[in-house]
Amino acid sequence: MDSFSDEDLMLRLQRDGDGEAFAELFRRHRAGITSYTCRLVRDVNEGENLAQEAFLRMLQKRDLYNYPRKLSTWLFTIARNLVTDYQKKKKAMTSESFDLMADSQDDGHAWRPDVAAMEEESLRLLRGAIASLPPQHREVLVLRAFHDLSYREIAEIVDCPESTARSRMDYALKELRAVWQRLERKKTGNP
Repeated sequence: MDSFSDEDLMLRLQRDGDGEAFAELFRRHRAGITSYTCRLVRDVNEGENLAQEAFLRMLQKRDLYNYPRKLSTWLFTIARNLVTDYQKKKKAMTSESFDLMADSQDDGHAWRPDVAAMEEESLRLLRGAIASLPPQHREVLVLRAFHDLSYREIAEIVDCPESTARSRMDYALKELRAVWQRLERKKTGNP
């Protein structure tokens, strides 16, 4: 199954109801869709539930998939619609912290509590900055930075012009740069 493209697997699923094709698509996209939904709803359990629901919808609505549309774009759109429905039902975004995982890197240097505390504080402030972005800007940032989607794919997923997706990303990056500059000034002792 590794030699088949996502679109080929989806066509097999549509045509034959091929369970192996579905399993392979799930294997390929589970982590990305789960990460996306978890970051948008800021709740791991709900995000995982929404990701599972996205795959169930993909299976149930497989006849609505139109080749040659990129399958991942269609799947992210399904996930986005589920997140939107979830947020409408909830009526308000929670104020829980935005969960970004810091990559642990072993660079051979001795662990220093003061440096670790500074890095943890920087990460905490960055999480807060991302969480404070308006939802439409945060969503574009997550799709671009964490899922490496093109602006065209993002525009299709969030149902906006490509130029709007770009401007939302520009806004998000501008806000994050401002936070980062404040962090750097704080580290060096310059107000």
